[in-house]
Amino acid sequence: MNIDINQMPCGFLSLSKDGVIQSINDKLLDWISAERSNTEGRQVNAILTESSKLFYQLYIYPMMKMQGKVEEMYFSLKSCDGSEVPVLLNGICYERDGEIVFNCIIIRTVNRNKLEHELLLAKKAAQQAKQSIVDTAIDAIILANQDMKIIGWNKAAEELFGYYEQETIGQDMEIIVPEHHIERYRQVVEPLYATGLTTAIGRMVELSGLRKDGTKFPAEITLNCWQTNGEYYWSAIIRDISERKKAQELLLNSEKLSLAGQLAASIAHEIRNPLTAIKGFHQLMKSENNGKPFYFEVLTDEMNRIELILSELLLLAKPQAKQLSQVDLRALLERVCILMESQMHLHNIEVELKCEEDVVTLINCNENQIKQIFINFLKNAIEAMPNGGQVIIMADNIDEDSVLFRIIDQGIGIPEDKLERIGEPFYTTKERGTGLGLMVCRKIIEDHQGSLNITSRLNKGTTVEVLLPLGENTQKYVSSGH
Repeated sequence: MNIDINQMPCGFLSLSKDGVIQSINDKLLDWISAERSNTEGRQVNAILTESSKLFYQLYIYPMMKMQGKVEEMYFSLKSCDGSEVPVLLNGICYERDGEIVFNCIIIRTVNRNKLEHELLLAKKAAQQAKQSIVDTAIDAIILANQDMKIIGWNKAAEELFGYYEQETIGQDMEIIVPEHHIERYRQVVEPLYATGLTTAIGRMVELSGLRKDGTKFPAEITLNCWQTNGEYYWSAIIRDISERKKAQELLLNSEKLSLAGQLAASIAHEIRNPLTAIKGFHQLMKSENNGKPFYFEVLTDEMNRIELILSELLLLAKPQAKQLSQVDLRALLERVCILMESQMHLHNIEVELKCEEDVVTLINCNENQIKQIFINFLKNAIEAMPNGGQVIIMADNIDEDSVLFRIIDQGIGIPEDKLERIGEPFYTTKERGTGLGLMVCRKIIEDHQGSLNITSRLNKGTTVEVLLPLGENTQKYVSSGH
């Protein structure tokens, strides 16, 4: 196959075994500003710089004769205008018409260096663009090697988990996984150790995340994996779904309340009529001393319990008329504490109200309903501390629009699996509870545009948080700096 050397994008030079230039292409002639007639038939030394002549005689020529080829040789050509042209040489010997010929491919290293520089700049730009995308992503992005050691950590991950990147590099991924999810996490990632594959690749998985301060949060994780130089690497995109979970919980609670209300109305109606008849005959038998007093006491207790359940059912079933007035919750809580004082003393429990003078606690509410929820929560605290202890009630303005109350006990706490079900109708952790009290409290709070949150640690205690909006006039008072 004949090749037109003048169409080649690089320089071409063909030498005899004695170093005579037999052919040279236009590209190379252009580089050295020479004419073909003044170049072909002359010794190659004619187009070499002084230092390159020596290099050719001592290294290139002997290498060509001994090995039949030379590779990646750097030297300089001499241009007719006296300048030097740095080049890179690759050559091979072969026989043509009984003569040994040395064909050389020559590349200008200026072009090569420029190309390499441009490639390096492009690579850096791509890396910077990639890093910029990673750093500005709203989701946490974590990179890990095959051993699940962290090798990358973006800004969103720093904000989400509370660790700076330098704190996490080289750490095991398990530092951000809560203890109760470690086994599930290992089931997901163990296949990555061997194959880089797992059923979780490319799809979203829900786990819990663990922050540096020990708090946990629900997370949505997407895993990806790739292979480089025989090693597997993987990335995790992590999104905090706490707000979504709260919204889902609010919707679920709303549906539960609606269902419970419908059920409550039906049950209350069906029970109240026969209960009235039973109470009537009970009073009649009691007045005639017909029976043992102990039986009447049991009947009275159980009928009172049924009436309590009916009252709570009706609170869920019927919308209460809102008679709102401006109430100082600080004063209300003080009255509730006085009301509960004897019961607290009986169970060896102290209650402490912590509310700074500058905390604004004026809200528009139905006073009796709000009093009911605080009495309910204090009763729960008493029942949770059979050996006595302390209940702390704290109030604070977390912003200019609301006031947050925390009721903290030192009780037995609620197991995590049961805490998730607290608030469901007829579900209770108490021996004689109805499972409706908390639902009623939640409904009252939500009717006042507030929110309820309960956290608990087994054998450590429970914290109830009630967030209520301040009244309009009160908001103006707070925002004015008072």
